[in-house]
Amino acid sequence: MARKCSSLALAFATLAITLLCAPNVFMSAPISRGLAAAGVAASSVAWPAWAYDGQVMDVQMLLARVPGGKVAREQGLVVVPPEDDGFSDAQVALLFVVALVALVSAVDVARLLYDGINPSKFKSGKGNKGYITPLVKRLIEYGN
Repeated sequence: MARKCSSLALAFATLAITLLCAPNVFMSAPISRGLAAAGVAASSVAWPAWAYDGQVMDVQMLLARVPGGKVAREQGLVVVPPEDDGFSDAQVALLFVVALVALVSAVDVARLLYDGINPSKFKSGKGNKGYITPLVKRLIEYGN
């Protein structure tokens, strides 16, 4: 009974902390529906429907002017490339090594789980008994 009460109290405390610390999920309602409708109408009038098409954005990117040539040199226009940190070759190699170690360990765990527990593996050939933990012994006895 005490365990049940303590687990219920813990669950209630966890729920209370979660509810108190969680941010509000829903936004508050707008002040006036008329103002919201006017804002939506004004924003929809600002751009024509074809401006939202994906192909138009591609054309705009193609037509964008990039400074270069004689005029850019005269006016001192410079295109500064963004600082792209990227990954070095050593970092990529380290990533592959870590992924390989994770793959080998995952395959080994899968093989051990597929084969199951083998108690004879814990015994040595010298006649003495091998050591099996109580949990493994219980699992073998109950057949799980």
